[in-house]
Amino acid sequence: FLRYLSYKILSFIPLFFIFNSNGMSHDCITMDDAKSIYKGFPNKLITVIKKDITFEEAYCGQEKLNFLIKRNNNDQIGYKVGFTNKESQKMFNINQPATGVIYKHMFVKNEGTLDYNFGYQNLIEPDILVIIKSKDIMQAKSNVDILKNIHSLHPFLEIISYRFDPKTRVNGNMVIATNMLATKMVMGKGIKVKATEDFILKLENINTVFIKDENNILQEAKTTNLMGSPLNVIKWLINDFNKRGITLKKNDHISLGSIGKIFNLEKNSKYEYFFEGFENKLAVNININ
Repeated sequence: FLRYLSYKILSFIPLFFIFNSNGMSHDCITMDDAKSIYKGFPNKLITVIKKDITFEEAYCGQEKLNFLIKRNNNDQIGYKVGFTNKESQKMFNINQPATGVIYKHMFVKNEGTLDYNFGYQNLIEPDILVIIKSKDIMQAKSNVDILKNIHSLHPFLEIISYRFDPKTRVNGNMVIATNMLATKMVMGKGIKVKATEDFILKLENINTVFIKDENNILQEAKTTNLMGSPLNVIKWLINDFNKRGITLKKNDHISLGSIGKIFNLEKNSKYEYFFEGFENKLAVNININ
């Protein structure tokens, strides 16, 4: 009973801090607005987020939305970092990365099948994912320290339901408030990380290839697109989470952001995304009906 009670109390804390001592809500989206976003997931248009929402208000709204998700799906598996390349920052008019929460129920099996009509307007994004080995990563001071606390590296596809009106000029803060539009995702087979200078060099120079229907190359992109190196994204995340009092822990899955462009999902298609330069092919595949 005490363990259950502790869980309930901890689940309530994030929502509690959205309110001040007078019981008045922080100036962000209301709980009713958060409920409408959650209930409409993943195929209903979002209309309750204003264009002038601030960075702080956006995270306040995200906190409310994640409270609702966790209340119904107690399966948080990690975090996603977005706006980690210049193209995505320019697209959403934001000059810094941001984070959202990802959940196990959002994952689709590698080489599985997804219905094209699952969301409102569906996009697909080639990405990179790492799995954390230890909470000691929060005290990492060097690239080698970081790698000592990462278990594995994986090719990763995010499949996003873009739930805004196409006529609306959407900015980064609006995306933050929706939990970074986390919707569906596919993780490929990974490689164990080595805490060596050679592995750092390899990680910083991976060539990624994104293919549709076996022979149509949509994109080739280098991992340097991610803030100069995927390790720079992880450094940013550690610093940001230390400021916010959040701790990465063992088995947290961390999406490091779009490696290049974001593409419209197409019907009756097969997508493959892989890393070049490794002894064994590191690939992730998804079929779209």
